[in-house]
Amino acid sequence: MQVNEIGKREFMELVHGQTDEFMRRISEPQAFLVKGFYPSAEIIRFRNQAFESGLTSESSWHPLLDGCPDYHRLHDNYPQAYVKQKMHGFYHHSWHIRNKKKFDYFREIFYLKNFLAGVPENEFLDNIPSDGLVARINIHHYPKGGGYQAEHIDPSGAHAQIQTLVIASQIGEDFHRGGVYARAGAGSERVFLDGGTSPGDLLVLSPAIQHGVDCIDPDVPYEWGTNDGRWIILPVIVDSDYPDPRTVKPMQVAGSV
Repeated sequence: MQVNEIGKREFMELVHGQTDEFMRRISEPQAFLVKGFYPSAEIIRFRNQAFESGLTSESSWHPLLDGCPDYHRLHDNYPQAYVKQKMHGFYHHSWHIRNKKKFDYFREIFYLKNFLAGVPENEFLDNIPSDGLVARINIHHYPKGGGYQAEHIDPSGAHAQIQTLVIASQIGEDFHRGGVYARAGAGSERVFLDGGTSPGDLLVLSPAIQHGVDCIDPDVPYEWGTNDGRWIILPVIVDSDYPDPRTVKPMQVAGSV
């Protein structure tokens, strides 16, 4: 699986000026590591705000229905999860006025997804769950001591032709082993993608390929409440839980746990 390191300007010119070529390469599949998509200090600040909110409020879960609040959740191998994982997830929704600055900040990524979907750039951004598709900002923290996500395939469609991961931690400083990987095809070798990344970089790949997060620093004690480990920010457009959430959830790869 080829991973292309590229600057932001060159990447945007490729997507907008050579769209068919870009999608051909994504489908091969290739991945793109867009260096410096966001300033590192701003992404670290965003991560720190999420971490602090997790220390000062209770973990909970809410279905993606009208009125869904922002929340954070400690995922700890929940038996009925679509994808097994140990991580701390934070979920922010566009219909809450207090989140306007957050969504404005990541709007460029939502515009990119909508451009590839062939819809107006603001499509989905003002939706509520009963509209079907909604915009969300997810933050994932995989703690040292074994944070992970089982290998899986994400839902794809016109609204989700690329997966976009904003890197929010530094391998070699926040963690040393493990991290995100992908496979070019079933049974092919795992390709680890965190090497060479820095906070603020954008990792772009197809959602339809097998990928996961290998255990983060498994030889140290496991601890939820420390601000290290692996962090990513995912601006996403996802199906709500109307009418049947089972048809649009990630699918774990058999035998990956």
